[in-house]
Amino acid sequence: MTSYEHIDGPRLDTTFEDLADNRTLVKVSLAHGKFESLTVVDHTPMEDFKNIFTIDPPKGLLEAIAASSAARLHFEFSSDDGVVHHFVSDIKTISSDSICLHFPPFIQRFQQRDNFRIKVNSDAFIRLIIDACEIRMEIDNVSLGGAYCYCLKKHKPKFVEQPLLEGLELTITMPNECYVVPIEQAKVNRLESKPRPKQFGIALEFIRINRSAKKTLTQLIYELQRQQLQHRLKQF
Repeated sequence: MTSYEHIDGPRLDTTFEDLADNRTLVKVSLAHGKFESLTVVDHTPMEDFKNIFTIDPPKGLLEAIAASSAARLHFEFSSDDGVVHHFVSDIKTISSDSICLHFPPFIQRFQQRDNFRIKVNSDAFIRLIIDACEIRMEIDNVSLGGAYCYCLKKHKPKFVEQPLLEGLELTITMPNECYVVPIEQAKVNRLESKPRPKQFGIALEFIRINRSAKKTLTQLIYELQRQQLQHRLKQF
């Protein structure tokens, strides 16, 4: 069973910059399988054009758009860790050698069940020590397989030099209790430069966690999911 998390907000900027800088192959298609090919993201937003990106139209795409009167394109790519991403973008302008598109509201990052990620709205952080320096990272979302956190930029070089981490403590505060889950070993999967002012994003994969800690983390994720569902139901 697969699920997915949403990449949105400032993380969209980082993702599109990475796609352009790395010349990542991206599958572009029309709805209902009317066209499918590969391309790359050419340009990311400039000063006068925020939340815009462009692609080189592969052979046949312009004709397919004209024939179907398509107003949006579907995209899919795989990250360095092999996870599939998907998004849909509205077309802004078309020329003979370029298609300009709006940023999507979000990118879907698909996950296996163990990596089903839940947004953490309560007070939650991961704490560890690197080279006698205590580092605290705010948790944005968490799964049984890892977490996405925000950390002060001054600590970024430490994670570049030491991507395999030992002895982490994951803390989640619920309304009536605080839970601390020991993570024996984790790996830095990726670093994102500009998700927040003065902070960088860090995606962690939990490599080693004992059975008791994993059971506690599972219960916490289910409880967070239950709370969020209750909150949504109250809004209707």
